[in-house]
Parts: sequence; C-alpha cells; structure tokens
Amino acid sequence: MLTDLNNTGPIEDTFNEYDVTIVGAGAAGITLALKLSDEGKKIALIEAGGREYSEVSQKIYSAKTVGDPYFELDEARLRYFGGSTNHWAGLCRTFEREDFNREYMGEEYKWPINFEDLDYYRADACEILEISSEFQDSNSSESEVESISFHTSPVRFSSKYFDVLVANPLVHVFLNSNLIDVTHSGNRLTSIKVASYNENVSYINSQNFIFAMGGIENSRYLLWLKSKYGNSFISDVSPIGRYWMEHPHFTLGQAIVDKRKVSEYYYSISSQAQIDKGILNCGFRVEHLSDKGTRALIRDVLCLAPTLGRSLARAYDGHKLICGVRFRAAWEQSPESRNRITLDSDYDRFGIPKPILNWTKSKLDRKTLVSSIALFNEWLLRIEGGRIQLDNWVLNHEDYPVNGKELAGYHHMGGTRMHVSEQYGVVDQNCKVYGSSNLYIAGSSIFTTGGHNNPTLPIVQFALRLAEYLLR
Repeated sequence: MLTDLNNTGPIEDTFNEYDVTIVGAGAAGITLALKLSDEGKKIALIEAGGREYSEVSQKIYSAKTVGDPYFELDEARLRYFGGSTNHWAGLCRTFEREDFNREYMGEEYKWPINFEDLDYYRADACEILEISSEFQDSNSSESEVESISFHTSPVRFSSKYFDVLVANPLVHVFLNSNLIDVTHSGNRLTSIKVASYNENVSYINSQNFIFAMGGIENSRYLLWLKSKYGNSFISDVSPIGRYWMEHPHFTLGQAIVDKRKVSEYYYSISSQAQIDKGILNCGFRVEHLSDKGTRALIRDVLCLAPTLGRSLARAYDGHKLICGVRFRAAWEQSPESRNRITLDSDYDRFGIPKPILNWTKSKLDRKTLVSSIALFNEWLLRIEGGRIQLDNWVLNHEDYPVNGKELAGYHHMGGTRMHVSEQYGVVDQNCKVYGSSNLYIAGSSIFTTGGHNNPTLPIVQFALRLAEYLLR
C-alpha cells in the first residue's frame, strides 16, 4: 500500500496497529521492511521525501559544519525514497575481524558484539546487494601489507524495491511524511506524528519503532526528542551525537609499480602491523594511469635517478611490465567525543532544530595515514615492486589539501553508537536505545568504530540482525 501524504488529507491507518514502524527508507529501512514483512509482520515504512528527488525535501538537509573542511551537508546525502543509495558508487566490503578487537586502544573502541555476530548475515546481505559473499584477500601472515577486494553492487534500492514494497499487503509505504513528534507512555513510544509539505498530518501507531534516518539525522532527532521529553525514553547519560566518524579520502601521490608484483587495485595494512604501530585501519587504492601518464613518470625518474629510469624505460618499452599509478588512501578515523552532532538555534520548516556537524581529524588519524604509507613503501621496496613519489603535503607534514572533491567518503558513521555501556553508547547490542523499551536505531550511526570499508554492506548486515532480533 502507498500513501503520499502530499496528496491526501489526514488518514486512518489501514491496520489497527503496525508491528514495526520504520522511519527512513534508505538501505537500512528498506532491508528491515523486506525482512520483517517476509515473516508476516505489519510494517509502516516512513519516507520524508518523495519517490523522486525534490528541492523542497532536499532543502531540509541544509546545515552547518564546524571544524575541518567538509562537504555541504545538503550535497552529502539524499532525502527521498532509497536515500543515498540513489547515487552511491556501489562499492561494498564488510568489517574485518580486527575492527571488533580494539579494546587495547580504550573503552571507546569496544564493540558489544564480535565479528561472528555480524558476519553471520553476510551471505544474506550480499544477496540483497546482488554481489558475491566471498572476498579475495591475501591475508598473508608474513607481510604487513595485504591485497583486499571490494565488490560493486548494481542495486539502486529505490528502483529495485519500491514497487515490491508497495505491492506487499503487509507494508504501508508513506511518502512526503516528515517525523514531527512522538507520543509515549513511560519509556515506550506509542505513536509518531508525521506531516507533509502542504501541512497534512497523520498519526501512526505501532508496537515498535526504528529510526533509520541516516548518520546525521538519527542523532539530530534523538537530541531534539531528549530536549523535548527529557529522559522519559532516552537515557540521561547516553552520549547522543558524539563519536561521529568519516573516512578521510586523499590522493597521496604517484608511483611506478611492477605489474607482476603489484597487480591488485586495493591494499590494506595487516592487523598485526596495526597493533604494532598503534594505528587504525587504512586502505590504499592503486589506480593505473594511461600510457601518457606512465611515460611522464618515467621521465621524472630519469631526471632524478638515471640508472633506475633507464631500467624502467626498458621494462616499459620492451614488455609493458610496469605501470604508472595514482596512489590514494581511505582510512579509519578514531572515535573522538569532540566529533559530534549538536543542535542549531536555526530550525527547519517543521520547527525542528537543524543539526551542526562538528568534525576535525585527530593526531591519531594523521599517524594512521603516515605509518601506513611507511609500511606500504617498505613493503614495495622489499619486493622490488616499484617506487612512490609522494605529494608535498604528505612529505612535508602540511595541512590536508582542500580541493572540494577529496575530503572524505560521504560515509556518516557514529553518533548513536553501539556499546555495552550507556556512558559510551546510545544503543545496546540489539540496537535498542538506552532508556527505551521499543525504540531502535538502524544504519551506520550505530557503528562503534568505522573500519576503512564502505559502510553499505555492514548497514544491510546490521539491519538483518535487528530484524531477526525483533522477530525473536
């Protein structure tokens, strides 16, 4: 069933009461609706935007950033059915085992679940994303550098699942329905109030509620509800909005590599090397250049090291055994309390405070990058696999470059993080909000740490895990 609240007046629920109401129709919300309805649950799926992009909806995402340069927030996410999966690149990789074993770095890094608890859902999540569940990684115990693999999903959640959900008699899809209030009895939510852009209003009753509004909006709404209702259904000590994370993305320089020894596109640092160096996870991208780019690099080497340059030129001209590459990195950011979502004194059209993103990169973030580059370079020299020419900002420890394109990955994580303690987390191991008996959070805002992987695959894994918990 479909209701576009822009095209109707106040409505009566089709069902007397929904089993689960999901606020947000992105990767997490759609996955939850599919799984729960498959098991016979009555679902309300609430989307603040429409079926397609609209300026009136997207404008709600306009907000301030404070700290390091970052993208405009109304350009870093999409506010219509399918969410940011409407323009994602499709790159998928799950968390790695070491991401769940960082207690040695402090309480902030401690997940309340282990790798196997999430990995159990990998195959089903990959089926939803139409990718293989097998990832070809080198995992050599003798090397500090590993080759890793990503898969590219062809799925656009809106185009694949919208008609399926609308046709499902157990699912009621609401479009242009913005969450503007809740009602509660004690620590239990009983209904939500939604409004359209032309001031139509409806109340939706449910047994359980899931906020799946994204890595900024989940924090924003919890902060707002807490300011409005105190600790009625949200713990008084939970660090809502804090420990927000991204994946810094930057080009580091160029390199010439032996294609027989450096044949893969993605690399990362081994778990043991991370422990030894006291750093987090870092992923490298080795992007092949054109013939013209490779020849230009060889000319540069000929000027600086003629003997090596002549050797490279012979290898290239005779057998095309070498290749010029662009050397890039995307790496894990440390969970810092000061990186957080706060509420602005400015309000959106529905009277809800806008968010402010407070975000800076830490000393550990820089250490992770610098140490990982050193490890990769040492490995490259040891296997005689090539030479790296780093950009000046890396060599001279200058500020991160600002070019408007390479700042981060548009990966909004943390803010309503999972932790065994409500002093460090907003949700427990089952994604239930501390202080509530029936409010849950889905999406990458629950991540305790971020790894270096793109977040969509684990978002779907966690959604399946939450669905199974609710079914039990």
